[in-house]
Amino acid sequence: MNQGLFFLFERKIISTFDRTFNQKFMSPRSSKQFETIRANKMKLILDAALNIFATDGYHSATISKISTEAGISKGLMYNYFSSKEELLNILLGELFDSEMESITTLIKGPFNEETFITMVKKGTEILKKKPKQWMLYFSMSTQPEVLKIIESKFSEERILFMTNILQYFKDKGCKNPELEMQFFNVTMTGFKLSYIMSPNHFPVDEIEEKIINQFIKRES
Repeated sequence: MNQGLFFLFERKIISTFDRTFNQKFMSPRSSKQFETIRANKMKLILDAALNIFATDGYHSATISKISTEAGISKGLMYNYFSSKEELLNILLGELFDSEMESITTLIKGPFNEETFITMVKKGTEILKKKPKQWMLYFSMSTQPEVLKIIESKFSEERILFMTNILQYFKDKGCKNPELEMQFFNVTMTGFKLSYIMSPNHFPVDEIEEKIINQFIKRES
């Protein structure tokens, strides 16, 4: 076989191998694979946004900073999210959805001591899972952007939930149940703030137990 024929024969073998390999191992991605890739990319961007919001503050954060943190181009980022406002809405929305999920079952039934304990424990569980999102919330809790998200997420459920807590303190025979409810809310806010300021050193489980014991036994 001369050199020219050998070269053509070799190229044909390589071409056949490439075509077979591509058909077998490099088939087009399925819709499920694309969904997975997209979900992973969105999580990458959301994590980056949360880091930038935490370090630079929401109002100083830019799409450019977030895309750099995520390791993607600014243009690609707009394929997933339209603005930093959308990112904020999703990040805090996830937090409030977790809160809402934890209290939905609680507000449907009688609010007794067992319910109270479950409520506090679930709140602590969410706090441990999402400390950065809680920090973002507290840093912006009085801002119109955040107040709008809160209102859109669970205004009616929150009113019902607070009504149940108030009734709980009334049933316990508290002389001033409204004040007791406010004191409980302040206690829980301070509990969350103290944890996110020093999550590695704050005795979260011990403080949780003291809060439960205090408000379960409290009758004044």
